[in-house]
Amino acid sequence: MTIARSFLTLCLATGLLGSCSHADTKEVVTEEPAADLPYDAVQVTAAQPTRSLSLPGELDSYYQTDIYPRVSSYLKRLHADIGDAVRPGQLLAELEAPELTAALSEALSQLKASQASYSSSRAAYHRLLVTSRTAGAVSPLNLEQAHAKALSDSLLVTAGRAHYEAASQMAGYLRITAPFAGVVTERNLAPGAFVGPGGQTNLPIFKIRQLSRLRLRLAVPEAYVGSIHVHDTVRFMVRTFPSETFMGTINRVANSVRPETRSEQIEIDIPNPKNRLRPGMFATATVPVDAAKSSLFVPRSSVVSTAERTYVIRVKNNRAELVDVQKGDETMGQIQVFGPLKVGDVVLKAGNEEITNEEPLRVELAER
Repeated sequence: MTIARSFLTLCLATGLLGSCSHADTKEVVTEEPAADLPYDAVQVTAAQPTRSLSLPGELDSYYQTDIYPRVSSYLKRLHADIGDAVRPGQLLAELEAPELTAALSEALSQLKASQASYSSSRAAYHRLLVTSRTAGAVSPLNLEQAHAKALSDSLLVTAGRAHYEAASQMAGYLRITAPFAGVVTERNLAPGAFVGPGGQTNLPIFKIRQLSRLRLRLAVPEAYVGSIHVHDTVRFMVRTFPSETFMGTINRVANSVRPETRSEQIEIDIPNPKNRLRPGMFATATVPVDAAKSSLFVPRSSVVSTAERTYVIRVKNNRAELVDVQKGDETMGQIQVFGPLKVGDVVLKAGNEEITNEEPLRVELAER
């Protein structure tokens, strides 16, 4: 009897434990709806803009030209090649055109013939003029005819001289000379090539660049156009000489903003007496600019640029307000903006094209 009671008690205890274990495994999982995350926002700040601009540029020759022949001819002889330094008027090449040489000889012959005829008619007129002083020796008609013949021959001489000078000018085109002092940077043709307006190639015979004086061209952003002045000193560096700084002064300002780049071109003349700098080198220039007042800055990510507009999203009364701006200089992740903003305005740290005007927003100020 005692054993049976103990067995029954053990069974009841085992059943209760199983029941409790089963009840503990049934847990109710409830999901709370996630709240909308706030947008990160920052305040518009004011800072003194940089007093100098770092702009990329490219060195170019002060003078450079392609040398083409002016007449159809054959390239006879070359007197210069790539890398040669040339002086103004130096003979670079000789061309050959037999028809031009023949035309020059013909013009010279015609000029000499007209001069001989004029000399004879003039002498005859003077003899008649002297004889006419004796009454009845020469008729007035003969004297007048001799004078007309001398005058006509003198005009033929004038025409012959003009024709000869034109032929001589054309023949002079067979000698190609350097227009200024520089260096031959290209030589594209060899003797025997047919050149000129009717030639088989449009390549220039030579390309000449001036090295003793260079130009540095820079594109200044529109925001700084009013701060650029002629004769301001500009410093620049090139990769070839990374430890050296070169100097020049602003000589020319375009006085026109290019619509495609919203920038104005300036030119700096660079003396290069030792020919260390070369045309085509890239340069990084430091240009001084005025800094009369502070400017507004926002994070670069705050500015939204689309095909239609550039704007930032200002948050006012918990609603989005799309404010059009113009971009200026960038420095350390911040960008200068111009528009109807003021210091302390709250703008989204990361602009988003999907946000519309007057859309409700919840924001939280974040670090810049």
